[in-house]
Amino acid sequence: MKPHKVIGFEIKRVNNLIVRNIHARLAREGFDECTIMHGWILGYLYMHRDSKVCQKNLEDKFGIAKSTATNILKLMEKKGYIERAADEQDGRQKLITLTDAGRDMHFRTIEVIDRFHEDIEAGISPAEKEALYKIIDKIINNLDCKEEDYD
Repeated sequence: MKPHKVIGFEIKRVNNLIVRNIHARLAREGFDECTIMHGWILGYLYMHRDSKVCQKNLEDKFGIAKSTATNILKLMEKKGYIERAADEQDGRQKLITLTDAGRDMHFRTIEVIDRFHEDIEAGISPAEKEALYKIIDKIINNLDCKEEDYD
């Protein structure tokens, strides 16, 4: 009898493999404490370098808690990848920008990630990828809960 598969478990298993693989590749390339989330944030900041970006944008984009975002940004600032400054129009907001070191780290990370994507997508046709994206969108839609659903 075939073992019963559960989508949530399989997604978690794939996620664990992806995280382990990327961390191993980054370590082999000599990256110091650069997590996957750091890479995603660096990429987001680079792509939105001509816009105002604040912590809330990152929380919403990556589905992370405020405390998690705060800790990540503190470490990234300490490492010199980002700067935070008060927004002139809203002093309560801190705008986040990439430093030169952050841009350099972004481009170095992209090289590793691009090779990773080539490896992970090997043998998967464009039609198969499109089907996967549609399924993922449906799962995200099914899980898209409002905060009051957790109370």
